[in-house]
Amino acid sequence: MKILVLTRKMKGKANFIYNSYTNGITKNYPDSIVIDYFDLYFDLAKENFEKKILETIKVKKIDIVFINFISGDLTFDLKFLQKIESVSYLIMNFYDSELFFEPIERYYAQCANLVILPTSSAFTYYYKILNINTTSTLSLFDIKKYENKKIKKDIDISFIGNIEKKSRQEFISFLQDKGYKVETYGLGTKNGKVSFDEMIDIFNRTKINLNFSDTITYRSFNRTYNTNYSTVPKITQFLQQLKGRTIEVALCGSFTLSQDALGIDELFGKDEIDTFKTKDELLQKVKYYLDNEDIIEEKSNLAYKTAIVKFDVERKFKELFENLDLKNKIEKKIFIDDAFLSNFYTYHILYLFNFLFKGRFKDFYQEFKLIEFRKLDLITSYYHITQQFKYQVINKLFKGRK
Repeated sequence: MKILVLTRKMKGKANFIYNSYTNGITKNYPDSIVIDYFDLYFDLAKENFEKKILETIKVKKIDIVFINFISGDLTFDLKFLQKIESVSYLIMNFYDSELFFEPIERYYAQCANLVILPTSSAFTYYYKILNINTTSTLSLFDIKKYENKKIKKDIDISFIGNIEKKSRQEFISFLQDKGYKVETYGLGTKNGKVSFDEMIDIFNRTKINLNFSDTITYRSFNRTYNTNYSTVPKITQFLQQLKGRTIEVALCGSFTLSQDALGIDELFGKDEIDTFKTKDELLQKVKYYLDNEDIIEEKSNLAYKTAIVKFDVERKFKELFENLDLKNKIEKKIFIDDAFLSNFYTYHILYLFNFLFKGRFKDFYQEFKLIEFRKLDLITSYYHITQQFKYQVINKLFKGRK
């Protein structure tokens, strides 16, 4: 079986889950071909991008195309996805469906022969009522990258993540006001961001690793990755999203006290982790576990044994691909509306002005012909334009300056 993986190749250990999914496939199928589709589009532009992928499928006799989408990404033309599906078995993996199902994923998923989701099985319902073949794998990891060091735990409570989300800061401040020392790492914290290896060390050293299930609370634009989150409605601030952090902590042989979320019982049982809903419940459980460190150890050991089997991406993908029936493909009708097209065209302003500021006028013209400008989200388009001007013009003129 030959597989073409279209994904984002992350440098180092940033957003490690993308690389983990790729490794899970290539370790089972060494002849697999991996293409960074994001870079490929920037390098070749739409016409040659699509030509390169279709040629690879034909020349390399690809059986399965696996698209590991960047969250919120709108690079692919729906009509091109239909072409891929017509010549191969098309699998899509989506992250953050709680945020992107309505504006993006339900449209792309129409073209897939199988959609896999790293979230609760409850969420597959929304795909299945659209007659989309879907399964939940929960979050999967390259377990060899994690280490249970079995060292002394000298940190009582820690949290690693974005503390600028208001509710997280409120929970942590509440514990601190009650006299508990909470070490925080990540965006907006006193200790700042940490590397992957430092994160593993912190997990190992911590008695109670806190995890929160809140999502983004406002429309944002990721300036580092040019990610367009304008498609996310404000109501998402009320969502509780299943996170993979509890799995990462368990892979380090440590204990998680997590904010409750739909599907968290699919990750671990009550004898492996614990949850809270309110500040008072969090306080009560923090006190209980710090007074009973033997129970922390018991739960940590059980969670570790579960995690190394249940969430091993290599093992899970072996099982998944061995059970595929590549001939079982449902005939599809693809629906496209103005809501999707507005998001799609707005996202491609990113590419349009990237090509313009690089002086690639032929590629600029390709994107120009693609976009229906009357359907653009003007605010997000402005972000794309200004960011590309910064990256491609200002940084080159004033190289080395910030």
